[in-house]
Amino acid sequence: MIHRRRQLQNALLYILLFIVLAGLVFPVLFMAFTSLKTAGEVNRIPPTLWPRYPTLDNYPFMAEAWDFWLTLRNTVFLAGGSGLSATVLGAMAAYAFSRGTFRGKTLMYGLLVASMAVPAMVTLGPIFIAYLQFGLLDTHIGLILVFTAGGIPLAALLQFAYFNAIPRELDDAAAIDGAGRFTTLFRIIIPIAMPGVFVSFLLLFIAGWNEFLFVFTLSTSPDTQVLTTKLYTIPPREADYNSSNLDLVATAGMFILLPLVPLLMLTQRQLVEGITFGAVQG
Repeated sequence: MIHRRRQLQNALLYILLFIVLAGLVFPVLFMAFTSLKTAGEVNRIPPTLWPRYPTLDNYPFMAEAWDFWLTLRNTVFLAGGSGLSATVLGAMAAYAFSRGTFRGKTLMYGLLVASMAVPAMVTLGPIFIAYLQFGLLDTHIGLILVFTAGGIPLAALLQFAYFNAIPRELDDAAAIDGAGRFTTLFRIIIPIAMPGVFVSFLLLFIAGWNEFLFVFTLSTSPDTQVLTTKLYTIPPREADYNSSNLDLVATAGMFILLPLVPLLMLTQRQLVEGITFGAVQG
């Protein structure tokens, strides 16, 4: 009886997982199939899932209209630069909270956690005014600064769990050898906690890659726009201004998704281990 009940529970669990997986995968597959359709087929009623006459013509058309390689370079630069800087600064904050003893530590840690609950829309107006006054609008450095500020809390909290798992005796041994705080952090603690550091950077890189609100508000020229903001500039084909251009929209979505696929496939194990590390430690 107990064995049959366990089998039933496992079957229900697999069914639930299949439903969730199907709900996550189907939109991506539908977008991929739509990007392979012709302009006439994409507006067909009733709609079709698999394209009858698959074509790749949408991809070179969108790559030229978007100036794809320049936009991709901007996206990689902004996501990578902000992810790296937020990871390093977050590691310094995490090390201070993990090893330091100073007045107001609990309050500061609480404020750090609370800052993650502040909606981005609340800070957008003040940031725009400040950037307007300091001449940081439509600049790479301005976007990297705002991405970095938003990513530090996540990087600090994630790496805090890793640093807490490292024995304090290593810090004491380094201090006996004459190493300072920065030397201990960057030459001993971070190499040991490299899985957590790497996952922090990866999560922040993906967050920067998917960012839309701040880039759309703080940048206007093609020199600073990224892939997500280009979604607002889907060009119509010649003599095709009345169509929905859903095939081009799907192609634009694939342009945003495809560069991340190899990265996620290569790092999926490290990503899962890093995300679940805090729960396992708890």
